[in-house]
Amino acid sequence: MSTLKRIARNAGFVFIGDNALKILTMILVFLIARYLGVEEYGKFSFVISFTGLFFIVLDLGTRILIVREIAQNKAKASKIISNVIILKILSSVFVYAFIIILAFLLNYEKAVIYGVAIAALGIIFDSLSSTFESVFQAYERMEFPAFTKITRVLIRFIVTMPFLLKGSGFFPVLIIFVLAQFLNFLISFILCFKVLVKPIFDFDKKFTIGLVKRAFPFLLSGIFVTVYFRIDVTLMSKLAPETLAGVYNQVSRDAVIGWYSAAYNILDGLISIPIAVSFAILPVAVIYFKESKLKLTRLYQLSIKYLTYLSLPIAVGVTMLAPKLVILLYKDKYLNSIFALQILIWTIVPVFINYMLGAIMTAIHKEKEGLYILFANAIINILLNLVLIPKFSLYGAAVSTVLTEIFYFSGYYYIISKNLGRISFVNIIAKPLLACVLMGLLIYYLYYMNIFVLILIGAATYFISMYLLRAFSEEDMDVIKKLVKIKNV
Repeated sequence: MSTLKRIARNAGFVFIGDNALKILTMILVFLIARYLGVEEYGKFSFVISFTGLFFIVLDLGTRILIVREIAQNKAKASKIISNVIILKILSSVFVYAFIIILAFLLNYEKAVIYGVAIAALGIIFDSLSSTFESVFQAYERMEFPAFTKITRVLIRFIVTMPFLLKGSGFFPVLIIFVLAQFLNFLISFILCFKVLVKPIFDFDKKFTIGLVKRAFPFLLSGIFVTVYFRIDVTLMSKLAPETLAGVYNQVSRDAVIGWYSAAYNILDGLISIPIAVSFAILPVAVIYFKESKLKLTRLYQLSIKYLTYLSLPIAVGVTMLAPKLVILLYKDKYLNSIFALQILIWTIVPVFINYMLGAIMTAIHKEKEGLYILFANAIINILLNLVLIPKFSLYGAAVSTVLTEIFYFSGYYYIISKNLGRISFVNIIAKPLLACVLMGLLIYYLYYMNIFVLILIGAATYFISMYLLRAFSEEDMDVIKKLVKIKNV
């Protein structure tokens, strides 16, 4: 099977498998936002985001390490799992207490503190579950985590809906989420110790310290990524102004978080595409790094080209259709999410490329430099949010996200270009940008039409324009033909 076919097929499996569940989860999130209302959804989003900051601390960076250690020597599986589980249970007591104390010290209202106390239990269960998921991955039994994820999502969806329809508020929804996380842990525990390994609950202090030391780089990386992705909501909970452009009444910070989170949900759904592509590219890039720098360079160039071709029309299309999209998903209570979405969606272009660049960085053994970039990115994101949120509220947070991703891209590109050469982005962007202008103009003149019709018209206009502009070379057309034939492989 050709390299291209392997990449496309593997990306397809990852995209379809993981995203079938993610789509269902997104539908549930849209419904939660719609039925809870802006302020209640803001509380819900804050609680999830705030407690999520501490997941990586509970995980201790062991997820990837467990996969590597057990895959290399399955005889150690029982000892590794047992020691990690005991360590996580012990550390979770202190982390849980710290989360609650911090929520009190930050002077959040009682309802939010109670929500934090409930959600913090959920991240403990998730941390324990992640240990078992790493074991499943090491044993190549990915049907087990797929089963637990399906169970968790279905329970959340089925049990949550009656409470949403009753208008019960965010507490019942939060409790259901945590109960589903507990069930996920329980099923994972049973599958791991009944099917794969026998538990040996004997804590070896020296052995565990060695694991923690080896996991430390993964922990650092996870902390930087977590801070970047989640700190904005926490900062908004304290720094967002009580006024907002276009809103004449006083605005609560819960509402600001609700509007921002609603916009971010749409962006989050689209990130699945580059994740799938980077997952598929990584093993091929590793092979090319050993065998042929020329092939690796070409893979890198084509990946940037195609991801730009794909992300740019999405950014333009969502910018144009944001009012229709927000009203379709959330109704008119979330009109203030529109402008935030129109800013945030431009994160898509660097994000699509950054995931792929991350895979290339790993392939060429630049993980250490990548860690420095992650650290710098986290600091830049915090500083930008501290400056922009007090002045521009959720729109400032959105701008911070876009700028941070651009800095992220700049750092990765600088390092990779020294190894694989520079790329002419003007040549890559020029034709798709013109095609996007034509697409945008047509959407503007036909804006009265149904959103789904506009999406189809916009997509057709873009790809026809790209064809007429001869944006696709003969090599590109060969690639497209091969991709079309993959379904028959």
